[in-house]
Amino acid sequence: MIKLKNIIVPPRRGLIVLPLNKSLPMIGSYAFEKIRPQFKAVLIVSVYLVAAQYFMLKTPLHNALYIAAGIGAAILGLSFFLEGLFLGIMPLGEQCGMRLPAKVGVAGITIFSLIVGITATLAEPAIAILQQQGSVISAWNAPLLYLLLNRGSSWLVAAIAIGVGLSVVLGVCRFMFNWPFKPPVFIIIPILVIASCVFDENPILRPVVNLAWDTGGAATGAVTVPIILALGLGVSKIGRKRSGGSGLGLVTLASALPVASVLFLAALLAPKVPSSSDAASFFSSLPEQREKAEYIAGGSEELIKMAEAAVRKGDLSQAAFNACFTGKTGREPAADSGDTLREFSPQVLREQLKAALLAVLPLALVLIIAISLVARDRIRNPDITMLGIFFTAAGMFALNLGMADGITAISSQAGVSLTRAYRETFQPEKAIVVHGVDSSSVFTVPGKAGPETYIWLPGKTEPKPEKFESKQLTGNVYTHIPVESAVFSNFGRLGGYLAILVFVFFLGFFAIFAEPALAATAVTVEEMTTGTFKRSKLVMIAAVGVGAGMAIGFARVLFSNMLPSGGIHLSWILTPCYLLALILTVFAPEDFSSIAWDVAGIATGPISVPIIITTGLGLGADSLRADGAFGIVATASVIPIIAILVSGILDMQKSKRALKE
Repeated sequence: MIKLKNIIVPPRRGLIVLPLNKSLPMIGSYAFEKIRPQFKAVLIVSVYLVAAQYFMLKTPLHNALYIAAGIGAAILGLSFFLEGLFLGIMPLGEQCGMRLPAKVGVAGITIFSLIVGITATLAEPAIAILQQQGSVISAWNAPLLYLLLNRGSSWLVAAIAIGVGLSVVLGVCRFMFNWPFKPPVFIIIPILVIASCVFDENPILRPVVNLAWDTGGAATGAVTVPIILALGLGVSKIGRKRSGGSGLGLVTLASALPVASVLFLAALLAPKVPSSSDAASFFSSLPEQREKAEYIAGGSEELIKMAEAAVRKGDLSQAAFNACFTGKTGREPAADSGDTLREFSPQVLREQLKAALLAVLPLALVLIIAISLVARDRIRNPDITMLGIFFTAAGMFALNLGMADGITAISSQAGVSLTRAYRETFQPEKAIVVHGVDSSSVFTVPGKAGPETYIWLPGKTEPKPEKFESKQLTGNVYTHIPVESAVFSNFGRLGGYLAILVFVFFLGFFAIFAEPALAATAVTVEEMTTGTFKRSKLVMIAAVGVGAGMAIGFARVLFSNMLPSGGIHLSWILTPCYLLALILTVFAPEDFSSIAWDVAGIATGPISVPIIITTGLGLGADSLRADGAFGIVATASVIPIIAILVSGILDMQKSKRALKE
């Protein structure tokens, strides 16, 4: 026991102990330098969201005090999380990559890489957030997509985790045997694009294509990216030849293979689910349809509950319910118990703390066991490592709490308000009730489409005429619900769409500056290129790419509303984008290729993914497409690849011209 303790935590000698009055100023200065960049990054995107919602969308901010507290928690959490990664998790991953191959061989490092990939993915908060978008999906509009996001969500997470695990195995083997970076990309990406095009031709599988590509971006986030980068860096240092990518290239595979695993899972489940239809057809009592519908719901009782919910929402008539479920009567919704979770309540704090510990501790434990018991090596600077693990868990706790109650709360409000840019808004809270309405209360005037009837309503100073709606009259009581014009009504629906696209471009641009995984990668890239490719340049290019990708993704959803027959398929966008990226990869240097493709997964992490999803939820609920707003994360991931590849090629050409001169 003592020997094991000495291996894990060897005794430290020669430590200098400073008095409290000298150490506190040093700690304060160090903490300030670490918090300041995160403060600026999170504050910029928060201020932008608030300003855009208030000045552009003309909507006041709700729960401002809770949101401000959430933003503060996100800033502190992001600072602690990043510092914990650099102090604890990443050094452990790098040490595993350097020590394990010599101890356990190819088979052992393969099993270890698979475990690390799966463990890290299960801890990703962005995966859970991705599932939230399932709230706007109806079981009858997209049965397979609904299944994967509800009853089959554990299958979806397992498929993503296996995909990441296999990609880590492939990436580590690439560094061990000095395989080049480009061939796997030229093999895997075309296969995925072709499979997506094939799936798009199947109405059952089509909605899942967007989900699959979104999981590729969401799976490579705050937990997965740093650990696989560190693992790849460690393996590359002991490889037969030092790879030009120096640990990079793993994230590309980690964001690609989950797409394949989700598409494979969808293909297995597709025969078991019904085709998309209306609600009445979905709940039909026909034997084959009923069997498939019960598979979606998880049983006959669950299907009845789903049908009752559809009746309450108005998607299924009571008569249709009675016809589908003979002898059953729809039950009234349960009364609100008032137990909904409030921001920063004890229950919320416990849940977030539990999630943070389950995210960090299993991964750290796997790494520590691998180093101490398998590699029989001592952990370097164990006290600093343990402090880093503590910082990582505490940071993730505060970051998740702050994101839920801060930044995503603002983006959720902004997303709900987005439709105000192009659509009229009913205001039932400002309803005007007029009693004693008779024939003298209304009058008729000529209109472009014929006679139009108006009614006099009381105003602030004098009565004003409003268009009369007969359905609003009950007896002699008339209820007028004011309608507010679209914010950009003067520019038409197209003008409202363009305003939204400008808004989301800058939203993606600002959100990327707060991404912890991108910050960690930018440091690695700057060190790898000995300062020739600055971290600020990488982040700026990625920010422009993510902003442009978000604009393209939102444009697909918005303009699909003009094409209700099928809309714009995601594969129509991804195919030319990835084709261009592959062509550029042929001419780009190896280093820039690995950097560019890695950023595809890194740029969409725990900050940008929740913002994209919660903002997209507003449009997803208003979309005519069965898949809502899925696919925006995918487009936000692919454009940065192209941007960085172009930058790398231009830099290479400049260097060649400089050498000639």
